[in-house]
Amino acid sequence: MATLPAVESIRNPGPGRSVGQGRWSIVAVIWLLGVVAVGCAGHDGRDMVANGIGHSPAPTKPPGGASGLEGDLVSGLTVSEERARAATDPTVGSVVLEVASGVVGVRARYDVTYPQLDGLWPGDPVNVALRQPVLAEIAQFGDEVGRLEEELPDAERMGGSSTLTGGAVVHHLDNRLVSAVYDLNSVVDGAARPAEVVGSALVDLATGRTLSIGDLFLSGSPWVETVAILAGRDLASQFGEGVLWGTEGSDTSQVGGPGLIPEPRTFAVFGISATALILRFERYQVGPGALGTPAVRIPWPWLDGLVDPDGPAGSFVG
Repeated sequence: MATLPAVESIRNPGPGRSVGQGRWSIVAVIWLLGVVAVGCAGHDGRDMVANGIGHSPAPTKPPGGASGLEGDLVSGLTVSEERARAATDPTVGSVVLEVASGVVGVRARYDVTYPQLDGLWPGDPVNVALRQPVLAEIAQFGDEVGRLEEELPDAERMGGSSTLTGGAVVHHLDNRLVSAVYDLNSVVDGAARPAEVVGSALVDLATGRTLSIGDLFLSGSPWVETVAILAGRDLASQFGEGVLWGTEGSDTSQVGGPGLIPEPRTFAVFGISATALILRFERYQVGPGALGTPAVRIPWPWLDGLVDPDGPAGSFVG
């Protein structure tokens, strides 16, 4: 796997421009990122910064190109001239990480990254879907900062700064799908504890639709029960028996989350690679906070017979 290329930094207005307070500055930031700033890496001569975060498959190739990296990549997806950034090379391009950085409230700063495909326009549904998880967290961060600044006098706050940091790792890109998982850390002055946030986006390159984990499996199959069992075994091997909420021997007095229940919403945060289904869980979702935000990898052969052969992950099994 190759390290992601350097990308441009998208920065907040410079000195001399005013910065709004609370949620209104966040609204402005989201409008700016959605309309102007996204997807311009490597095209308009702005200063470049090393992203220094995550790994991605190698860039996609123009039609006819191929990759030998575990089958992760095949020929680049050709898109219409209306969607492609450059009609002379109408492919989705390669993955770049854009940087969103700015200040809200009194002492709150966000500095986060999100993936984009540099062969598509910023407003293409695929790029919109890839940046949406980060923009949603920036908005929530701004609301939380604004609420605490209104509710708590200066004397009750710690006097420190609030920060939102983190970014995304792209686990898979081929001529049909792009899969990204997001890890963000929110520290809000006056809040009870820092918050670790995980999110994901599996996007259909042809339609721009964000897919759910259920889209990977045959309708009516016992996939959710099977995934719950396999995930439980993996987590037990990582953290020990009796650690997960609801398992035999666990400390039920400390339960702070729903546990590993066999329902699709339990596995709402997920990614895919050519070799495995990747599951992520929020802190306290399936066990004590000491587990952090656990990750599980389930090899595709273990899910053979459950994965829809005509679905997004069909080419990974059988």
